[in-house]
Amino acid sequence: MTDRIFSRPIIPFLIAMIFGIVSGSWFPGNSIWAYSTIFLCACLIVFRTVYKKNLSVWPLVIFFAFGYLLIQPWIAPKFPSNHITHFTDNHQWKIVGVVDKNPASYNNRLRIILRVETLGRDNSSFPVAGKIRVTVTKPFPDIFVGDRLSLIGKIRSIRNFNNPGGFNYRRYMAFKKIWGSTYALGKRIVILSRNSDPGINAIIEKTRTKISDLIDKTGDGSQQDVLKALIVGDRTGIAKNIAAGFNRAGIGHVLAISGLHIGIIATASFIFFRWLLSYSKLFLWNAWTKKGAAILSLFPVILYGLISGMSPSTQRAVIMVTVFLMTFLFEKEQDPMNTLAIAAMIILVASPPSLFSISFQLSFIAVLSIIYGWSLRYAGNKGMIKKAWHIRIMGRLFSFALVSFFAILGTLPIVMFYFNQISLVGIITNLLIVPIIGFVVVPLGLISVLLYPLSIFGALICIKASAGVLAYALSIVHYIAGFPFAAIKTITPNFFEICCYYILAWAILNLKRAGLRRKAAVIVAVFVILAGSVDACYWAYNRFWRDDLRVTIIDVGQGSAALIELPEGRCFLIDGGGVSDNSIFDVGARIVAPVLWRKKIKTIDTIVLSHPNADHLNGLLYIARHFNVKRLWCNSDSADINSYREFVEIIRKNRIETIAFKDMPRTYEINGARLEILHPPKDYIDKTKNEKQRNLNNNSLVIKISFGSKSILFPGDIMAQAERDIVATHGDELKSTVLVAPHHGSKTSSTAMFLEKINPEIVIISAGWKNRFGFPHLSVLKRYNENNCRIFRTDKNGALMISSDGRTLKIKPFM
Repeated sequence: MTDRIFSRPIIPFLIAMIFGIVSGSWFPGNSIWAYSTIFLCACLIVFRTVYKKNLSVWPLVIFFAFGYLLIQPWIAPKFPSNHITHFTDNHQWKIVGVVDKNPASYNNRLRIILRVETLGRDNSSFPVAGKIRVTVTKPFPDIFVGDRLSLIGKIRSIRNFNNPGGFNYRRYMAFKKIWGSTYALGKRIVILSRNSDPGINAIIEKTRTKISDLIDKTGDGSQQDVLKALIVGDRTGIAKNIAAGFNRAGIGHVLAISGLHIGIIATASFIFFRWLLSYSKLFLWNAWTKKGAAILSLFPVILYGLISGMSPSTQRAVIMVTVFLMTFLFEKEQDPMNTLAIAAMIILVASPPSLFSISFQLSFIAVLSIIYGWSLRYAGNKGMIKKAWHIRIMGRLFSFALVSFFAILGTLPIVMFYFNQISLVGIITNLLIVPIIGFVVVPLGLISVLLYPLSIFGALICIKASAGVLAYALSIVHYIAGFPFAAIKTITPNFFEICCYYILAWAILNLKRAGLRRKAAVIVAVFVILAGSVDACYWAYNRFWRDDLRVTIIDVGQGSAALIELPEGRCFLIDGGGVSDNSIFDVGARIVAPVLWRKKIKTIDTIVLSHPNADHLNGLLYIARHFNVKRLWCNSDSADINSYREFVEIIRKNRIETIAFKDMPRTYEINGARLEILHPPKDYIDKTKNEKQRNLNNNSLVIKISFGSKSILFPGDIMAQAERDIVATHGDELKSTVLVAPHHGSKTSSTAMFLEKINPEIVIISAGWKNRFGFPHLSVLKRYNENNCRIFRTDKNGALMISSDGRTLKIKPFM
């Protein structure tokens, strides 16, 4: 059995190493045990080798421990005493450092990775180590890699929005070895010295800049920005609607230089050099044409990688393609699976965090799916007779479509997990667009790069031709993406469901095999279908058949958002959090929507806008646009901001039911839960016809949700005046088990009289970590403590999950 395991030795070693890397990320800090394991296993291997015994699984254990150790520098780093992590979140510093890579423009901001050299304060400075990200606002200074800068700023530690299934931003930045961030005005950045290093990096960056300038000369249009992404790897200029169109059409991968682009360049180069070398008698007589073509193909592959910026995804693609090309140097029959495993192992040894990269996962799973699917097709088509030319052309087109089919099939659950969207037209679009871009647009662009030193005119002709063809391709993408059925939003599959999908796919693909393989496939398919049915029943119960009340106070930073799941599945979303500008960070898309998708929620019965302030409103825009929202509750108050006008337009366009506030019932009974609108009064708009007299915070919707003997009060951002009005109107009716702190714990709210009437057992404060407003205020925390309230905070506890059967109430903090 062991001999069978090691018939393709790289594959089991790779799997063991991957499990080690994953274990190291989950259970860091046990390096001594890993080293001990490697030593003991090495001794056992030596012993068994000397006595000519089977090595058993000890080599696999070594690779597991090796993988565990590989990831530790990123997961459990040991910082020196002068590392910047020891100087975050306190006060402003004079920061001096060197630009580590060329700045990237993003949504009217400039992002710089700065390798910090010194920190200074009170006319003194000291050396430090570590990298931070600097976000610069306009006007942007001309900054390049290697420049030495000085700026004033407060270094903030990297933090997550702590929600179930949320994106681990802190780990993502740690994998880039970035340990802090700060903001700076462009006009206040001082460039101390320019990069004077004439090294290879400077030459490459200068070349990339010239190519970008050349592309700018092709005229106006979105094709310029897409062409920059395809040739020099600069995606910062691509408009959101263009990127969204590519994703809806199922060809979003085309915009990021990865295995597809490098593979096409390698294929075209290999075919060309093999044809060229076939005219050489020396290469023909010695059967060196394939070997020579493989070696020569490395040059355009590496050149393209360098010109495109050698991003991590490009580096991985270059390594993978290089390994495949090197197989031609060996006389043995190629084994694509083993070759793929070698490429993956080289990449993971060089950069273990790559395992957690979306591009790494998608690239290797796509290639693995193509290799495996193609092997099954090839196995069933041996010995085919030669056919007519038009049949062969149709066969090649079918083969290309089949490659896209296997790639899409293989990456489907991963795409759903990360992007919550699948394209229904991906095969057709790939069939139309990939050949145009891969074999026309990119080669013409690279030819222009090679011509540039010899003839600027010739280079300009080629790049204009490339842009012209690309403009035609973009029109096709835009047309296809415009179909309503082009793509659909999906829920987030969990790990169990992803495993079931791949196992079932394997079983289906092997049903046509003969003998034991077919019997095993049938048995496996039956078991997986049963397991999937149990999983579906679990989620159906969890969503629609349970009889308890569940509330999730979502960690949206400085803002407020709460998901209410009523008995039998009806969902309310009270506010959506948000920052002042959704183009900088969309809380709805990045935080709220993933929480909903993870809970298998695509329909929101009611979204509630307590008042139209950005930190409550802006996250709702994405939800209203991309989810099936049935109705809106709001107080009919308005705000003179772009996001509110956009929200109103989305409500109108999607035909979301909206009832005028004065006509809304005050009480709703839904499956045993009681929802009451306590504030503002029905006629508050008539009483304050002058909008300048209104206070958005004090007019917040105040909603009380009761279930059995337990209740939760959502007071929005009301302040002292509104609290007095509510106490006068409702008095003892305000008593609630849980209070979501009004106005995020501001000192203008949570008056003693208000707290006395509510008499909460638990107070939940939704506020950003060390926010600029100082929420929650110390005086408010003191009042909560004086009332013997248990206090939970999203800035310290992350999301809060509340559940109640009507008799008891449980609260579970994420942290």
